[in-house]
Amino acid sequence: MRNLLWVIVILGLGACQLVSVQRVDGTVPVELRVDRVDDEAYWLEEWHRAIALPEGQLVQTLKTRELEFEQSANPGTRLRLVLLLAEGPQPVRDQARALELLSEFDAAQASDSAKALAALLTQVIKEQRWFSDKVDELNRKSKDSQTHVEELERQLRELTTIEQNIQQRELPSSRKEKQ
Repeated sequence: MRNLLWVIVILGLGACQLVSVQRVDGTVPVELRVDRVDDEAYWLEEWHRAIALPEGQLVQTLKTRELEFEQSANPGTRLRLVLLLAEGPQPVRDQARALELLSEFDAAQASDSAKALAALLTQVIKEQRWFSDKVDELNRKSKDSQTHVEELERQLRELTTIEQNIQQRELPSSRKEKQ
């Protein structure tokens, strides 16, 4: 029984992932850094870190990601750059470029979580583009409808003016008949 307990403890510890803890500035006092780049938690942490950065650091982070990608164009560096371009805040967002980088993504070299993230980002970008196109189309139709309504209101005012002019002409003649 004692040996079984030791085997379970050793297997449990062997299955644990190494985690390094770093101190960071900001609202979160401790940052958990997973050593495996292909872990789902890493990508979630990467995204949360990116959206929390101030604008100046975002631009610097984008330049760093681009440099890392130029030096080593592996799926991990590609996805780090794509994540920032696709879902980062407005100053660094470039979904067209992110989609282009995703189209060149080598799934054969990527881990399962990286493949899933690439597929998810591709789907999100395409859906956002579709929604954006739909909103643009609806805005155009709304503008066209507003122009049409304004034209109809103008025509109605002209017809009302004409009708009033006709009534004013008929009034003097009807007064003469009464006298």
